[in-house]
Amino acid sequence: MRAAMPDREHAPSRGIHVLFPLLCLVLLVAGCTGAKQTQQEETGTPTTPPISLSAEQLHSPSGDMTARIPKGWVIVDAGKLESPQVFAVTCNPEYTMSVIFSESPVDNAARGIFSRDGLRGLVDASFQRHRKRSNGRAAMTGDIEEFAIGRRQFAAYTYTTDSTQTFTRVAVFYTNAHLYECAITHLTFNARELPNAKLVRAIHQVILGGIDW
Repeated sequence: MRAAMPDREHAPSRGIHVLFPLLCLVLLVAGCTGAKQTQQEETGTPTTPPISLSAEQLHSPSGDMTARIPKGWVIVDAGKLESPQVFAVTCNPEYTMSVIFSESPVDNAARGIFSRDGLRGLVDASFQRHRKRSNGRAAMTGDIEEFAIGRRQFAAYTYTTDSTQTFTRVAVFYTNAHLYECAITHLTFNARELPNAKLVRAIHQVILGGIDW
């Protein structure tokens, strides 16, 4: 069952029509191997969070995971992206950032990777999928992070396909039943200034903190 997407009358149809092909391109970008691994624990929230989460929730197709939507953000009909792995997409009002929720297949190979290498192994597998979609153009920036937000474990990495002009940060997590990705990425189809890496990461962390399973 696909996540229910409420009607958003305030989302302009013209902007949505422009957004769809760009989001499809976003799904094709990836990172590269060879990054160092770091470990840390998210023990609290920033003094002034960059966004607030609304009470509105999205649900994974199987219903085992929920996430809260940032206040004022626009929900896009993920079904129109024609990517079966993606079940939810939301964008900030300025259309400079998008958050994409997707489910990755969990087969015997994935279970073996998780059993042997933990979330680090799932990050490597995630990267390889994205790198293949980008025809090897992407490069990972910074370190692979493993961290906890409350009782929930995540691993994240950041990559670029255009020499850091834009980038995407992907967090992977495993609910013991399904493997998910929550990615935040730059959108570049208008002339607005893009948020910097520090702000994008901070926003991503707030959104990850609203995920539950």
